[in-house]
Amino acid sequence: MGFIRFTLSLLRNSNQRKHFFRWLSSSRKDYLLSKKQPWLTFDAIDFLNSLSLVDKKIFEYGSGGSTLFWINHGAECVSIEHNQDWYRLIRSQLAGINGIDYRLALPEPANSKEALNVADPNLYLSEDILYRGYNFKNYVSQIDTYPNNFFDIVLIDGRARPACIKHSHKKIKIGGFLILDNSDREYYLRMTSTFLYNYEQHIFRGATPEVTWFTETSIFTRKS
Repeated sequence: MGFIRFTLSLLRNSNQRKHFFRWLSSSRKDYLLSKKQPWLTFDAIDFLNSLSLVDKKIFEYGSGGSTLFWINHGAECVSIEHNQDWYRLIRSQLAGINGIDYRLALPEPANSKEALNVADPNLYLSEDILYRGYNFKNYVSQIDTYPNNFFDIVLIDGRARPACIKHSHKKIKIGGFLILDNSDREYYLRMTSTFLYNYEQHIFRGATPEVTWFTETSIFTRKS
């Protein structure tokens, strides 16, 4: 959807027009980093802003504005990044800041370069054609060193998201949150919804920084 069409769509949406000026401002260069905001829907961001995050334990797949957001709100964060250039950029923003364990976990060559089922959490694949022939098992498995029921929040906004769900769903405390961005991509949950049987899903669909279409962020609350 083009800029003008989306602008009209946003202004006509009674639930989303409140975000118009924020969305317009998000077109500025490095908006998410300067505002220290995660790249989620505005409604999901507002939900997170309503929480007390001081001393909370966060694990995130995918770094950037979200990393700065957690630290800025007093949380402790383990952040996993797969892109070396982006890692260097964000690491420079985190220099001298406490409470962050920032890790680079590069993709590794896979056994096959054939197009395989990216929905399968056991294959650790990314849908991005640039990573055809690679897997993200090491990246996803970074959370395995932590005990179950350890984190208050796990954010999944990186690579191999079905595998991230499989590895992280037990690591979250009862009452904690698993955040899955772009949950409207059906294949993320096609083979992983059974892992979330004890979670309650809350869907935040709407305007998102920088993009000219509505996206979806799901926040799952662990009930038992």
